[in-house]
Amino acid sequence: MLFRAENAVETLAYGAIIGGALGNVFDRVRYRAVTDFLDFYINSTHWPAFNMADVFVVSGVGLLLAAPWISARRPIKS
Repeated sequence: MLFRAENAVETLAYGAIIGGALGNVFDRVRYRAVTDFLDFYINSTHWPAFNMADVFVVSGVGLLLAAPWISARRPIKS
C-alpha cells in the first residue's frame, strides 16, 4: 500500500505505521517485551502507559484516515 500511495500525506502515514510497528517488533525481539515508558497522570486520573512506537502507529492511522480531507484542501501543482 505504501508504494501505491497517491500522495505525500498517505506516504507519510504508511511510513509512520510501518516505523512504529517495526519499533515494537524490534523491542520484542531484542528485549522480549515492549517497554512502555511514557506514563501520564492528570490529578488522580491515570492515562495508559505507551511508547513512541505506539505514538507513531496511532498517529499514522489517524493521518491515513484524515488523508482524503488533507489532500483535498491542498492546491494541485502543475
